[in-house]
Amino acid sequence: MSDPDKRAEAVLRLSWLSPSAASLAVLGRPLTEDTWPALRHDPGAVLLLVRHSDALWPGRTTSAPAPAFHAAAFARAAVIDDALALLQHSECFVDWNHPLVQPVYEASLTYARLAHRLAERTGQCDPEAAWTCGLLAPLGWLAMCAVDAEAVAACWADPALRSDPAETQRRHWGIDPAAIARRLARRWRLPAWSSAAAEHLHLPTELAQTFRADPVLFPLTRLAIEEARRQGVDLGLGQGAFASSDRAALLLDDDVDAGRQGDRELEASTALPLSSPLPESLSGKPNEVPLLRDLLESAAENRRLRQQPLHDHLEQEIDALQRALEEQVHGEACRLQSGKLAALAEFAGGAGHEINNPLAVISGQAQYLLAHEGDWFREDAGDAPHKALEAIVAQTRRIHGILRELMQFAKPAPPCPGWLDLPTLLGETASSLGETAAQRRVRIEVAIQPERLPVYADAGQLRTALACLLRNAIEAAPTDGWARLILRRPIEGADIELAVEDNGPGPDALQRPHLFDPFYSGRPAGRGRGLGLPIAWRLTQLQGGDLRLDPPRRHEPTRFVLTLPRLAMPEGEAIDSPLLHLTRANGRHAS
Repeated sequence: MSDPDKRAEAVLRLSWLSPSAASLAVLGRPLTEDTWPALRHDPGAVLLLVRHSDALWPGRTTSAPAPAFHAAAFARAAVIDDALALLQHSECFVDWNHPLVQPVYEASLTYARLAHRLAERTGQCDPEAAWTCGLLAPLGWLAMCAVDAEAVAACWADPALRSDPAETQRRHWGIDPAAIARRLARRWRLPAWSSAAAEHLHLPTELAQTFRADPVLFPLTRLAIEEARRQGVDLGLGQGAFASSDRAALLLDDDVDAGRQGDRELEASTALPLSSPLPESLSGKPNEVPLLRDLLESAAENRRLRQQPLHDHLEQEIDALQRALEEQVHGEACRLQSGKLAALAEFAGGAGHEINNPLAVISGQAQYLLAHEGDWFREDAGDAPHKALEAIVAQTRRIHGILRELMQFAKPAPPCPGWLDLPTLLGETASSLGETAAQRRVRIEVAIQPERLPVYADAGQLRTALACLLRNAIEAAPTDGWARLILRRPIEGADIELAVEDNGPGPDALQRPHLFDPFYSGRPAGRGRGLGLPIAWRLTQLQGGDLRLDPPRRHEPTRFVLTLPRLAMPEGEAIDSPLLHLTRANGRHAS
């Protein structure tokens, strides 16, 4: 394969790295204490086990991956099923004893042994997990070995590799190893802790952690690669720029003399001669071994039989965890929205109070001047001063109206709940906005199933919330369109739900997260203050209810749903007229 671009395309299509026949045979036998030592030198076998490991995100590795993190994967039938499904891809097998790829394999073993030794020395993580990270650090190199061994050897022999590794690799392969590793790690479903060094070697540890790199395994692997470079094993991975911060992350002494002494001890204990013999078992091509497939199929079936009771139990636990996660996500979203609006309310309350005071002075002075304009202005001045003063008064009243609405959202009066008839309140709300709808040529429809439905709420606040919702629907509906109030008989034991619909286009994906933010308006500038929906949400919350936008569906109307708690009305209680309740509510009026 002479074209670097074709090499890059071929390596990114790679299905996997095949374990050797001997490694697959070990996987097909019962698990013993010798199973992992027999597999840990085979990159294909390690990749197969890692992608089925439970340690998808170890966190702080003092606790995970747990010792022998690979053990759970051995007992799974899915590991063997995976191997059987990919066994037909013979082009994915690499003979690691081949002279053209042997230097890359030896470098991988060097990284693995150094990482294993560092893990034992620091005691901060499982040494076998460290071995795995070291072995897979040159993942891009290992993958290219399966695609074009000659291109790998040519890149290894290129003198420019040590000075400018990424550009040298792109020149030979059409892509650099880090890019190969990033793509294959996702395609092969590798956990981030095992592939982070191959993907993010040139990032600071803190930044790499945002990509789920492990806070211990990542710097440990990078130190192992740097130590290998000092031993003369260099695949162009890393550049040593983060050695000091990596040592600090592992709580290693960064003193120069102490560091050099530690490096000499580490080198003496882990150095791997380049001429060390490699296991002959790594040369066996799986699809050339008779009965290997039969052995694996039998082993997978046996493991499935052993796993069935556990499998059922785990499925039930997963279902429970999924439900808990959904509830938590929903709760977090609600808490975030409530917290955001509470902060805005606090700001709005303070700002409204501070702005209202000077407005009152301005308005009062302008009205005083209007009342005494004959004493202050000449007769020949015409009506210009009068118009100017009227404009001042009008604008201050306009600002005062905005602030009144803002204060209604920020610090509404405590609710005075009582029993009221919800269908009656809905009808009155629709009637109050009839003139607004007629001006916009929008038809108001009211669909109420129960003729009477008692609800315990503050009539004034609930009427304001409903009016805000219906006004929003009227303004969103097109000319000659419609807005609709819907109340259906509630299901036994469920909350009361009433819907406000319109046949407008509805908010788009960018607008939906901000619908309940004060001063946000999806309509053109100058049309609407953006306070209707926040006020409706705020007042509904005070009644113990909630307000939401139903997920949009194609060819269906936009629908806001207001929910209220359904309470049993005590015997002897009477239902008040909503308008009478409004009159009694300390002079508070809906707007």
